[in-house]
Amino acid sequence: MKKFFDNEILMAEIAGWLREGKTVTIPVKGNSMKPFLTDGRDRVTLCGCRAEELSPGDVVLAGVNDGGSTVLHRVVERRGTRLLLQGDANETTEETGLQEVLGKAVAMERKGRTYEVDGKVWRCYSAVWMKVLAGRRYRQKVHGMLAYLRQALGGHGRSVGLSCLTGVLSVGLSLLFIYFSKQAIDAATEGRAEELPLWAGVLVVNMLLQLACNAWDNWVAVRAQVGMGNGLRYRIFGHLLRSRWKELERFHTGDVMNRVAGDTATLTSLLTMTLPAFVILGIQLLAAFAFFYWLDARLVWLVVGILPFFLLGSRLYMKRMYGYASRIRRTDSRIQAVIQESLQQRNVVRALEIGRKRLHRLEGEQESLRMRLLKRTRFSIWTRACVSGAFSGGYLVAFCWGVWGLSDGSITFGTMAAFLQLVGKIQQPVWDMARLIPSLVEGMASVRRLRELESLPEEEAGSSLRLAETPDVDVEGIDFAYAPGDRPVFHNFSCRFPAGSRTAVMGETGAGKTTLVRLLLAFDKPQAGAIRLRTGKETVEVSARTRCNFTYVPQGNTLFSGTIRENLRMGNPEATGEEMCRALRTAVADFVFALPNGLDSFIGEQGSGLSEGQAQRIAIARALLRNSSILLLDEATSALDEETERILMENLERDYTDRTFIFVTHHAAVAERCGQVVKMKNEE
Repeated sequence: MKKFFDNEILMAEIAGWLREGKTVTIPVKGNSMKPFLTDGRDRVTLCGCRAEELSPGDVVLAGVNDGGSTVLHRVVERRGTRLLLQGDANETTEETGLQEVLGKAVAMERKGRTYEVDGKVWRCYSAVWMKVLAGRRYRQKVHGMLAYLRQALGGHGRSVGLSCLTGVLSVGLSLLFIYFSKQAIDAATEGRAEELPLWAGVLVVNMLLQLACNAWDNWVAVRAQVGMGNGLRYRIFGHLLRSRWKELERFHTGDVMNRVAGDTATLTSLLTMTLPAFVILGIQLLAAFAFFYWLDARLVWLVVGILPFFLLGSRLYMKRMYGYASRIRRTDSRIQAVIQESLQQRNVVRALEIGRKRLHRLEGEQESLRMRLLKRTRFSIWTRACVSGAFSGGYLVAFCWGVWGLSDGSITFGTMAAFLQLVGKIQQPVWDMARLIPSLVEGMASVRRLRELESLPEEEAGSSLRLAETPDVDVEGIDFAYAPGDRPVFHNFSCRFPAGSRTAVMGETGAGKTTLVRLLLAFDKPQAGAIRLRTGKETVEVSARTRCNFTYVPQGNTLFSGTIRENLRMGNPEATGEEMCRALRTAVADFVFALPNGLDSFIGEQGSGLSEGQAQRIAIARALLRNSSILLLDEATSALDEETERILMENLERDYTDRTFIFVTHHAAVAERCGQVVKMKNEE
């Protein structure tokens, strides 16, 4: 069956026919498949396909941007259940899931002539174009990496540039030292003794200038390194705090910490130390070559003849070292994750007596790291040995060349000494560059890892939208699933939380109670329906901008290390001592006044020094200080005894009648003191 369509309005019908196993021919829309297919002139025939049938090179009709648009693009890479798509005329790629693929192209109609995808013409064209697209992606990758490096430099580009200029000046002084020493040796061997004091003074001044340049270079580099490292960590940390909750959840906390700490340090070192060193060493190499050419051009051409082989070897070396660096960084992140999780959950580890298992897990990851480091070290030692052998041969060639020149009188003793010094000035940069390559490769791997973090989409930007009155909270027919294809958590779910009400949200485990809280806080969005805040004057849909109207108290210990006063002021930085005391009494946390230092008592990590119930009550007091009209308490009384919980509920009813309270709870006693109860079931 063949159908012809000119409008994307019928895309839903096309998808339905493809799912039924029918073949559909549609006109090409847009120019993404140029140069083979052109908008308004050519057509493509599609059929349905199974996920296992898709491979790089296939042309598919697929939804992208969460179903926001449909594209006819080529599959250029498959990553598990994700596909990387790119149009033949496009510079950038699109990512989609296997479930978003509507159909696969089986034939192309170009200028009225049909080409089957299994035919020679299309296969040859596809093979060529896959290479072209790979080149485009590589160019885009390099461009993106360079743009990121410029961004990472921030306002420290001048400092790095000054460091490079100082290094270049030092190189110039070192080459002048060789020239001056040549003149001094020639003066001594040719009987011009009256010139020796002059050349000696020039050499001393030159050495002092070199020392001054090196000291200034170190000072500038350290200033740039500290400033850039702080700025880079600040920017990445800020982006992570603004990023969408669901996207950040894909990364383990230990891995994120490893990137923020380790990868930022590596990138900072790359920009302030490694790359400037490469620039300076490169200039030194070229200047030494030029000096060599001035002394004897023949020897330089011999070295230049070896250069292509050196460049080829360097390319292979860089590729191999990049692979080692990427795998080592990933393993290092896993080690940090094991340590961080085990220390964070140390009481659970002790209670379950799994300390030995966690140690074995760490031992296994460390053994993997050790093997990869040793493999990289063996490769590095072997390549350095080859470079050292080549350097020794180069020095021997220069020495023999100089001896030959001395024997036939074509060079002086000063020139011979300059030869031997210049060999070092050429070999040392090459050797230092080889030593810097691992740092360069690690820096590039860190760039990729940091760009991955900074590519996480951010929440909606804009100023906070605080409502003047306590609003009604209306949940209107929402559908929600965490990922396409997952079991829906909500389907056409509705409920209402009137302004100033007390509502208990109860239900089975997995019924969606915590998910409802996340949607109210706009950590995620429903796929259908809406959640709105309504007052007598305005109605707004919940978003990151409306979060200021909510205060969230999750289950468990949520206190930060620091004093109790510092924790309370996280709810309201302007809170007075009287307001803090009032909130503590309402939250039944007046035990704080009996502590030796009162509000200034120190709390350790994860509330160390307090019981779970005490920590929960301080967290509730912190929430009460926040200037918001809706409080979400997600099992926030789970660690309280019945009497304390009863007093807390009475205090909230007495002191905060103008606020809306939503209690996610399993406690019937809490529900009994609420004006309404929302019961949730898994089948809903």
